[in-house]
Amino acid sequence: MALPTILDLAMAYRRGRSRPSDVLEALLAVLHPGPTFRFVTATRARAQAVAADARFARGRPRGLLDGVPIALKDLIDTSGDVTTVGSAALAAIGKAASEDADVARALDAAGAVFVGKTTMTELAFSGLGLNQHAPVPVNALDPTRVPGGSSSGSAVAVARGEVSVAVGSDTGGSVRIPAAFNGLVGLKPSRGALSMHGVAPVSRTLDTLGPLARGVADAWVLWSAMRGEGGWPFAPHDLEGLRIAAPVDLWRDDLDADVAAGFAWGVDALARAGLAPQDVEGAVLTEIDAVYAAAPGLGTIEALAGFGWLLDAREPGIDPRVVRRIRAGAAATGADLARLLAERERLERAFWRAFEGYDVLVAPTVACLPPRLEDVADPDAPSFATSNARVVRNPRVANYVGAPAATVPALVDGLRAPVGFMVMARPGHERLVMSVATVLEVAAAQAA
Repeated sequence: MALPTILDLAMAYRRGRSRPSDVLEALLAVLHPGPTFRFVTATRARAQAVAADARFARGRPRGLLDGVPIALKDLIDTSGDVTTVGSAALAAIGKAASEDADVARALDAAGAVFVGKTTMTELAFSGLGLNQHAPVPVNALDPTRVPGGSSSGSAVAVARGEVSVAVGSDTGGSVRIPAAFNGLVGLKPSRGALSMHGVAPVSRTLDTLGPLARGVADAWVLWSAMRGEGGWPFAPHDLEGLRIAAPVDLWRDDLDADVAAGFAWGVDALARAGLAPQDVEGAVLTEIDAVYAAAPGLGTIEALAGFGWLLDAREPGIDPRVVRRIRAGAAATGADLARLLAERERLERAFWRAFEGYDVLVAPTVACLPPRLEDVADPDAPSFATSNARVVRNPRVANYVGAPAATVPALVDGLRAPVGFMVMARPGHERLVMSVATVLEVAAAQAA
């Protein structure tokens, strides 16, 4: 069963062609815990769907998300459920959440139907989507390749039509990487745009949540509901006179051939729409990347604050790769953390000064195709760390500077491939980012 989009379901409900509870029951008949879903929340979903049925029967539905099945990444608290953050150690502790996270509460108020929690990489470390303690979700475009992470289950659930949309989180690309690898739209919002209360913290400076969807319109409805705005349709910006930069430093280094082709397609599509990106120098990108990649880094130090107490778990244990990366934060002092935070602020200002004459930046979402599973199967092989570093290189800059960034599928040789085109703007300009993404989405539809 492949679920329709939010907009299609909303139309069917309003015309009386279907009911939320009917859609849910058909879905529950085929949805089971496994590589994509850690668990299915049938009882709560049924209660939400029946409540939505009643609202439609009275002719008083809520926003477009009312009655729509969605999934939540397993680091978002839902009342009465154990949030494991992809960790068997946390699952064994088994502490249930006492209340919904703020974002879950907003989505419930918008009428969403929570069908379950999706799988993820352990403690949200790694952009590849692998978890030593759980089966790997199958990449929806190529089952021989990784699904991307850390929001692996959320992306695969949407791409396979098991839900209409899903919520992921993004600390260094964890919404945009699996979105790009599975042919989806993914949005990383501005820093501070969403409440993170009730969300397991990886890095309080870099973390955010974001929607994953099969199209811009659905992503926007979910984003609107996550913000507590009810879930309403997308109204694009007027893009006349928009200035777009295509930085040549870092983001376009060492690209796979298909990624380079997909980026060239996107640049050409924008040019044909009268929005030609301009090649510009951006040495600050390389400087940011060097600081971000240094060990111990800001994200690692903050992860130690959140998960350090768990690292000595023995039964079951934690992936040694995750333990090593988090423990690296122990080498830092309070002065080191203060210096890294000050350095981030300095580089954020330098970043926006470097691109002062532009409204939007574009880049390949990820520098490479999703690595093949067989090439990263050995967690101790150098190829694992090398592949992960290459996967996160491009998207993590947006987290560092607090910017909204979206990925939209790129076309390669006229076909959808596991390649994303990233659009980024200044903080607070999510609508602008998604408006440019819509131009690319329309271009892809016309070429199909």
